[in-house]
Amino acid sequence: MAQTQEKLTAAEVADLFPAATPRSNINHYWPYVQTALEEEGIGDPAMVLLALATIRAESEGFEPIDEHLSAWNTEPGGHPYGLYDDRRDLGNRGAGDGEAFRGRGFVQLTGRDNYARYGQQLGVDLLERPDLANDPEVAAHLLARFLKEHEAPLRQALSSDNLLAARQLVNGGQHGLDRFSDTIQRGRPATVADTRRLCDTGTIAGLSSQVLERMESHGALVAIDHPLIHIEGAHNTPWLQAEAASDLIAAVEERGEPLIINSALRTPMQQHLIRQQAQRRECGIQAAAPPPFSNHNSGLAIDIQDSGDWRPYLERHGWQWLGAWDPMHFDYTAGGEDLGSAQVLAFQQLWNEHNPKAPLIEDGIWGPATAAAVERSPAAGFPEKA
Repeated sequence: MAQTQEKLTAAEVADLFPAATPRSNINHYWPYVQTALEEEGIGDPAMVLLALATIRAESEGFEPIDEHLSAWNTEPGGHPYGLYDDRRDLGNRGAGDGEAFRGRGFVQLTGRDNYARYGQQLGVDLLERPDLANDPEVAAHLLARFLKEHEAPLRQALSSDNLLAARQLVNGGQHGLDRFSDTIQRGRPATVADTRRLCDTGTIAGLSSQVLERMESHGALVAIDHPLIHIEGAHNTPWLQAEAASDLIAAVEERGEPLIINSALRTPMQQHLIRQQAQRRECGIQAAAPPPFSNHNSGLAIDIQDSGDWRPYLERHGWQWLGAWDPMHFDYTAGGEDLGSAQVLAFQQLWNEHNPKAPLIEDGIWGPATAAAVERSPAAGFPEKA
């Protein structure tokens, strides 16, 4: 089931900020920020989180503020913000401009040119009233408008997990990068990569279900439904190809004993995790084929308990024991088709729907780009589109 996209509450926003950040500020200012992001068309979870990370990097108190005096803007004993007075790159024209057009707001709007340009866009005379850059509604829209203008490269930086590049796009440097990065890490959903050490592919059941929903139209897979067959756990998808399921049921009915299946159909994302665990000797996994080349990815394999006693029954009905090196595993060899590429294609299509600025080639081939996209995908599934 896809993850539902819901608006963040002030309490959820507060979880992304230190305890010292006044909750009254979050309660007061967050509605302005949320509304501005939605009006600019960047109210999706990724851009909302980016906006919150920017606010924390610039103003950990969650309020629009004036730029602090520092060695970067004021000479010792000099006029406040005097080092900005003659900054032609900011459009400043001389004495007084540095102080008048100092950094303000959530995103620290700075310089005469920026005050003029963004003020005109918002219909606010910021040249005459630069202090309005700290007005809650204006500050929120300045932040949203700035992020909107840089939306494409910001999304690309987030998609590639290049938080330094994302911060530089907003700030021009690394100021507040630690706070920015911490907020992103706190707020974004767990990715597939985050779950590897948990030793449970059920942790990505949400993402897997989205791919399998697309596979339902293929028609080759059926649910395993028999009172003597037990398949439990979020990691375990109770589907096989129709012929394999039919012959499995025949073997079970011949023996007349309960069959416990540890693993049946797997998505390539689950196979990717298991393959990594095997390569790292983690989670007790000794061997795993690379995705999508396991028969599990085609609904033509099962891992079971009590494999020794089940072997003769299964082998009489089209199932072949893999061998002592993987003693739980049986492959169905009496028919079926390779569905691994179809599953990879389903993931690529799903990814592209949610990442149009960083698309994958939809070729059904598991390559480095697809593997990297899987690593960055939300374990709980992509949010539903409004």
